[in-house]
Amino acid sequence: MDHVREIQEIIDEHKEQMPTGVVVDIGKRCQKAYNAMSNLYKLNWTVVYSHAHVVDVEDEPSFAKVKLSHRLQTLIVEAVDPGTASTMKLSCGDMPNHGMVTKSWLGIPTPFVTGNYGTNMTIIHSIVPYNL
Repeated sequence: MDHVREIQEIIDEHKEQMPTGVVVDIGKRCQKAYNAMSNLYKLNWTVVYSHAHVVDVEDEPSFAKVKLSHRLQTLIVEAVDPGTASTMKLSCGDMPNHGMVTKSWLGIPTPFVTGNYGTNMTIIHSIVPYNL
């Protein structure tokens, strides 16, 4: 985020040498980029998938055979309010796959489990501010 601030300072120093419209437009775009970056976070999480089926062995009792697999990911996500139009159809566990997390996750001590969504479980390891 410091690089955006540096660009704004350079523009301020040389604004007399540039057309006013260009200075205003670049200033607005830098501010928009700075505001967007302040909501970005680095998310480390693991999704554990399970698959189970019943094994029938002749002359022995049936038993369940369970297989687990996992996927560890690091994502850059934006913290959003859960009631916005873009998040209404998503569960909290699906939001990181769409580049988002709810702001309520930011204050929860890590690691934490977001819940069991059918055949998988999501473990949040860390959520830290993202700096370029």
